[in-house]
Amino acid sequence: MKKNLIFFSFIFVMMITIFPSRALGAATHGQYILMTREEFKDWLFQNKFTRNINTIQQHHTWLPSYKQFYGNNHFKMLESMENFHVKQRGWKNIAQNLTTFPDGKVAVSRPFDIAPEGSIGPIANTTGIMIENVGNFDIGHDVMTAEQKETIVYITAALSLRFGLTPSIDSITYHHWWNVKTGERVLDRGPEYNVKTCPGTGFFGGNSTTDAINNFYPLVSRKIQELSSK
Repeated sequence: MKKNLIFFSFIFVMMITIFPSRALGAATHGQYILMTREEFKDWLFQNKFTRNINTIQQHHTWLPSYKQFYGNNHFKMLESMENFHVKQRGWKNIAQNLTTFPDGKVAVSRPFDIAPEGSIGPIANTTGIMIENVGNFDIGHDVMTAEQKETIVYITAALSLRFGLTPSIDSITYHHWWNVKTGERVLDRGPEYNVKTCPGTGFFGGNSTTDAINNFYPLVSRKIQELSSK
């Protein structure tokens, strides 16, 4: 009995070593890996990536919004987004590397070693990780749940730790700060007809650089310190 226990313990450890890409307890469907934020952190630090990553992008889906989330349709939503991105937009895969949901779950969506696609443009995408947050966070629409808010802060902090980033307008960027026609970063100077409101006019208090500096980056910085001390 003891020998069998030792043998199966050895096999279990070997499986974790050989197959680190799936966190324990994670649900998978094709390329998608659905996890809690804590499971994502473990996954992130277990894996190695070959692409240079120095920018974390924040987006909201706008559509689908909270109205389309039923609590158990994470994979269907991801497949629907992938279908739209590939068939309607002409992209090679789902655009985003990560997707967060109203219940606080996070899904690895597009492989990290493949740059994201989308109207934010090639400058932001080449060395970027794209986070797509399910919801319409323009003022007057979806009010972000506490669970999703915590997950967004948590995974942004974990990514910052993993890739050696300090929260700033250069390392954590909003889609709103990029001209959708030229792909150039315009920060708060973009005319409304050339920029999106994404990640939402109500995203952690707003979508301007001042909003990010005052409301979002401090939360991420505190979470970095918290995760670093564990």
